Order: sequence, then C-alpha cells, then structure tokens
Amino acid sequence: MFVPAIVDNHGDPNSCVDGQFVYQRKTFSERWIPVRTKSLSTLAEGNEFKLTLHAKELRALLEGLVPLYRLHRVQGVPKGSKTFVQVDRVLAQLISKGGDDLTSFLKSNSEDATKTLLSLVNWLATSPDRRETAERLASMVPEHMPALTALLGLAAVKSALAHWRKNANKTSEEFWQKALSERAYVLSQVFAYPVVVIGTKAYVGGKLVDRTGGKETDFLLATESTDAVILVEIKTPQTELLGPEYRGNVFPLSRELSGAIAQVLCYRQTLTRKFDSVVDTESPRRLTLGEPRCIVIAGLSSKLSTQVMRENFELQRERVRGVTVLTFDELFRSIERLVMLLEGRS
Repeated sequence: MFVPAIVDNHGDPNSCVDGQFVYQRKTFSERWIPVRTKSLSTLAEGNEFKLTLHAKELRALLEGLVPLYRLHRVQGVPKGSKTFVQVDRVLAQLISKGGDDLTSFLKSNSEDATKTLLSLVNWLATSPDRRETAERLASMVPEHMPALTALLGLAAVKSALAHWRKNANKTSEEFWQKALSERAYVLSQVFAYPVVVIGTKAYVGGKLVDRTGGKETDFLLATESTDAVILVEIKTPQTELLGPEYRGNVFPLSRELSGAIAQVLCYRQTLTRKFDSVVDTESPRRLTLGEPRCIVIAGLSSKLSTQVMRENFELQRERVRGVTVLTFDELFRSIERLVMLLEGRS
C-alpha cells in the first residue's frame, strides 16, 4: 500500500505530499500488519530491486493523490486529529455555491443535482439523527417547508398512481402486498382519518403446540389517534368479484372474495381471543383492541359489466358486517382525485 503524508515544503510549496510504499500481510485475526523489509542501501553491487505499478494501480495512486494536493491548498497541513470525507465532484461544487450561483448550477446540471439530492434525501430518511436533522432543516427555512412537503407528497402520490396504471394486470398477491407495503400512504385513503402500518404479514395468533397453524394478516394497521387495530387482506386486481349466475339475475360473491372475507373475519376472531399474548406490551405503541375493523381489497369494479351485476355486488358487500370490501380501482380512484385536488384541477 502507499501511505501519503501532507507536508510543508517551504522550498517548493506545490510539492506538498510525501509518501512511502509499505508491504503488508494479513494475520490470522484478519488484520493487516507491515512486513519488515531491507533498506535499498543494503543491496550489494550487482543486485537490483524493481517496483512495477500496472496501469490500473498507477491510476488509483494518482486519483488518490490529487485530492491531497487540493486539500493542502485549502487547509494547509491539518493540525491535530481531523476526519476528511472525499465527495463527488458535483457534490463538492454544490456545497461550495450559494444563492444565485447555486440556482444556476442546479439548472445547468439538473441530472447530476437530482442524483445528489436523492442521495441526501435517502440519507435523511435513514440516518439515526434524522429527526434532529429534519427539525434543524425546518427551523432554517420555515417559509419553504409547506411548499416542499406538498411537492414531495404530490410526487409520492403521483408515483403510486403511475405504478398502479402500469401494473394493473399483475395477478400476484405477493406483488400487490409488497407494492402497498412500500406505499402505505395509499391505504390511508381508505379511511377518513390517519392510520399507520404496524406490520405486514403480521402474526395474529392461532399456533398449535407443534407451532403450526399460525395466522398472518397481510397488513396490521392502527389509527394514529387511538391506536385502534385494523386488519387488511389484499387480493389482486384480477380477483373475480362475483361468481357464476345462481338464478335469474342473482350473482353471489365469488369463491375468492368470499374466502378473503371469511379469512379476515377468522383473523379478527383469533386476534381478539389471543390479543394479550401476541401484542408486545412493552412496545411504545400500545394497540387498542376494541372492535377491530377489517378491510378486503380485491378485484376491479370496472369488470362488473352490467347494472344487475353492480347491484348484486353492492347489495352483498354492504351487508357484510364488520368488513369493508374495496376494489383496487376504487382505491386508486381516490388517489387520482387527491392528485387532481393537489394540482388544483376540478
């Protein structure tokens, strides 16, 4: 390895980096330690020593040294213990600018600036100090935060809507469970009040002594204000809502939809009976049992091709006590209306 050192060279200030090559070996504990080598001055006449750097290695050496020369121009020889982080050229330019220069830079480098911003947003969302950082950000530019929040919220909702339009023909339950878990704010559109996702594939009880028979609901939600439990079962947009005609103009709910309703009701009963044993009483969020609401999201109302079929479906889903049956297109229609509202369209 090459070990550089920034130095003060009064005779030639631009020649400010010393360094030496060091041979190392790995120990049994996976640490690298220097290997003792002989000084070149000990070589006898006629002996020789050759050090070769291949093209890739030489390039890595040069790319590593150039930032040190730049650092010396700005910092001189750093005193004490300091940590420096080498950043991307675009990010370095971004950090160094301000005001009108920054605006001009962002306009002329929009693609690179967007990538950098996305990295910063990802860091903010996952950083252990994200709450404190967000509070500082909000306090520094309070007049811009409402507009920024609305802009990001609108973009997220429009992204969910685009994802729906692109994948409406997908027939995998796992795909839709994953899609909605990644866009949990879509589920909030089902309710007239804010909800939070407690878990996906959440265990609600039912295991036997041999650890079999456990029941897992697709989503376990809770109201933000009272922590009341909500169970959600997800099918697919291609799930049939009605079965074959039973008698003249009578269409029962399909086997798949009836099964989903029965399943979520069974989950509710199991959770009600086993609530104390499956809920973490030490968790900061203490769930409230009450009378858990159940949601089934399945099928497309647009596939109900006749007025008779629409009437049959509405008649039956409105009389399923304790379970709200919602179709995928109804769910995303509410998302579409939200986008229109946020964009000021009627």
